[in-house]
Amino acid sequence: MRTLIVILLTAAALVRAAEPLEARWDGTVQIPGNELHVVIDLAKNGGPNNAGQWTGSAIVPGYGVKGAALTGIVVRDGGISFTLKGALGEPKFSGRLNPDGSFVGDFLQSGNTAAFRLLKTGPPQVDPPRQGSAVGKELEGEWQGEMVLYGNKVKATLKLANQPTGAATAQFIVVGKRENILLVELVRQEGDWLLVDVPQYRMTFEARWRKDTKELAGTFAQGPMETPLVLHPAAK
Repeated sequence: MRTLIVILLTAAALVRAAEPLEARWDGTVQIPGNELHVVIDLAKNGGPNNAGQWTGSAIVPGYGVKGAALTGIVVRDGGISFTLKGALGEPKFSGRLNPDGSFVGDFLQSGNTAAFRLLKTGPPQVDPPRQGSAVGKELEGEWQGEMVLYGNKVKATLKLANQPTGAATAQFIVVGKRENILLVELVRQEGDWLLVDVPQYRMTFEARWRKDTKELAGTFAQGPMETPLVLHPAAK
């Protein structure tokens, strides 16, 4: 009997210790004229080296945001705040749990505020942080090409460089009526395929390295918009 009581008390303690915010949350941000659908995953690590550390990721359907990391997660006095890193202008969520179990609060972006309301739909499915990689020696350097962007012909330049840390960095420059230098967050090469990601502007360049023609042939995308882009080594 005593053993049974201990087991029941232990189980009850575990239930009480469960984190109510640790879940997948699905709902909307009430931006005037443009309701935003978001999915937020929040989890609390329990390993020996990171016990008590919160992690999270976000999905924003229709905006090319999938697995974007949540940073600066702070849980205090029943409230929680975090920043969506590298997408949508890096907005901040600041909210709390309602008595009805919903997660509500404010979505803050570029000085503007909108209300959000999310509902728990299941256990968290936090995407691990994406890792960049080095690129082959044949891809290091400057690449140039042209593409049609929103009906206008623009010039594109991609500069790739491997770093001592083992991952490559990149600079993506698009020149139309003016020059735009895009902040590349991730460069990754897998076989002959190259990915260059600019999540802040929902832009990606995915291309295949063609050894026979010495070119990077692929697609430049911004959200749902896609256009072909072929880059060649810059003249030296």
